[in-house]
Amino acid sequence: MRSPPAAITSHYATRKTTMAHALKITRADATVYGFTEHDVNDTVSGQLYQARPGLNVTSIVIAAGLNVGNLKLRTLHDGTVFTAAEIHGKVWNNAAFQILRYNWASLGDGADTLLAGTFGEIEVRDTELEVELRDLRQYLQQPVGDVLSKNCRYRLGSTNANAGGLCLKNVSGAPWTISSTLTSVTSNQVFRDNTRAEAADYFGEGTLTWTSGNNAGLTVKIKSYAADGTFTLALPMLSTVQAGDGYTAVAGCRKRLAEDCRDKFNNVLNFGGEPHVPGLDAITASPGADV
Repeated sequence: MRSPPAAITSHYATRKTTMAHALKITRADATVYGFTEHDVNDTVSGQLYQARPGLNVTSIVIAAGLNVGNLKLRTLHDGTVFTAAEIHGKVWNNAAFQILRYNWASLGDGADTLLAGTFGEIEVRDTELEVELRDLRQYLQQPVGDVLSKNCRYRLGSTNANAGGLCLKNVSGAPWTISSTLTSVTSNQVFRDNTRAEAADYFGEGTLTWTSGNNAGLTVKIKSYAADGTFTLALPMLSTVQAGDGYTAVAGCRKRLAEDCRDKFNNVLNFGGEPHVPGLDAITASPGADV
């Protein structure tokens, strides 16, 4: 149950129109942003809410029961906060949000939290950016439990059964994680480090984090890796990649029992799949049938 501050509740009773909506965003990297629909910046409960680049939230409908209340955030896309590189680099993915209402004529009254949740789909247009806001009840609609899978369901290196699974393989240091710099660049998607000596596909399906250059701080997926040190990303970088850019790469796992979990990582006891479960044809076959 919502419990607005007493001063806000009293203000509601006056039916005055000095209320404004604000949006507080906390990214996964703990960076906090605040925006307001008011025409000037306001500071509420120690948080600065900026009037620029502007805020326009669709009608807020708080659904009853377990229905998820989704709405849209629209803001001007001027590159001052939401940059294209960070959006496509997934820096804003699953950012937490709070939609608040406060009295701009009496900022010390505090704020009334209307809705909280996480970012959904982000759509970039020429001059506008639209974000789907999903409230916390979305987690009640997530499937619970595991399903059978031939390949491993776990994320490489994960140690939490509720967040990636129990792979338990420590890949934080050598030889699984390496740091180096690029020696040549073919495009923003294909580049080379000729100091590498790993086998072909060693980093395939792994991750690469830029430590310097125009894309510093962004983490991307590696599509493939050649034995000559050539990396190919799943998607090209939006900002220019240059020779000399620093990076950290983590070895990839294609979730296979023999080739990856056993032969590459020596972690077969923690394999999170069921490759030997009979398929549907075997289960439904008549006795003595050769399937």
